[in-house]
Amino acid sequence: MSNNHANILVIGASGMLGGALVSFLQSRGRQVLQAEWLNCKNDQLRLDITDGSAVEILLSDNRPRIVFNCSGFTDVDGAEEKEEQALAVNGRGVENLACACRKLDCLLVHISTDYVFDGRAHSPYQPNDPPDPQSAYGRSKLAGEMALQSVGGKWLMVRTAWLFGKGGKNFVDTILALARQKDVLKVVNDQFGCPTYAPDLARCLADLADQDARGIFHFCNGPVCSWFDLARKIVELAHLKCRIIPCPTSEFPRPAKRPAYSVLDCSGALEKLSWPVRPWPQALEDYLQIR
Repeated sequence: MSNNHANILVIGASGMLGGALVSFLQSRGRQVLQAEWLNCKNDQLRLDITDGSAVEILLSDNRPRIVFNCSGFTDVDGAEEKEEQALAVNGRGVENLACACRKLDCLLVHISTDYVFDGRAHSPYQPNDPPDPQSAYGRSKLAGEMALQSVGGKWLMVRTAWLFGKGGKNFVDTILALARQKDVLKVVNDQFGCPTYAPDLARCLADLADQDARGIFHFCNGPVCSWFDLARKIVELAHLKCRIIPCPTSEFPRPAKRPAYSVLDCSGALEKLSWPVRPWPQALEDYLQIR
């Protein structure tokens, strides 16, 4: 299926971020080619980014000007047991896309994560700070970052954190479900970061790409909070009676190590955006109204 009028390709179009990005681009009158693998719909191209020849054929047939890679292996805990699978998608898959995009001279916009950092900082991570992932998921995402940079060509990478929105598993939905079932919830209060609303990140990606921005940027909705702070605000805005109690990470051991501090310095991206990025409580309120 080829569409010469659509010069934008969104890979992972059925996911939380991919769906938000497609909606935003279409709201601006842009024609968008959509690609997906496991949850491919009738109007989408089927693409497994771990298959290098399939990637090259699809891009050669459709000749996009911009490729947004919103796909990925995102099961943080599952990656501990399936690291090879995570590396195939988050590492070699990105390399395949980068090689095909370089060959066609199109811009590749790639999404990465706060998990590439060690979480030991006490001030926001800068885009050029040295990565030191502490989990299999983080290592797989770093492999993609390194592939993107080593292959070269036109590329833009945006790291984000604590993503929530329609169309995918996220912390907001989890807390809402639990808070409707329980009178009391314990939530960790010693991990800090910034929640990010998928539609706001989508708008950022589209605007940076339109400006032909290159290099590494960070984007989140501020301000800094803990998971406990976020959970408490979710329950408050949803008018639920569940009581949220703070606790240390040690009470909730998980297979993958979580960064204690994963605040990202977003000033580089914010300087390029012509719109004020709303604080996450306001974005959360909007999400609760539409979900």
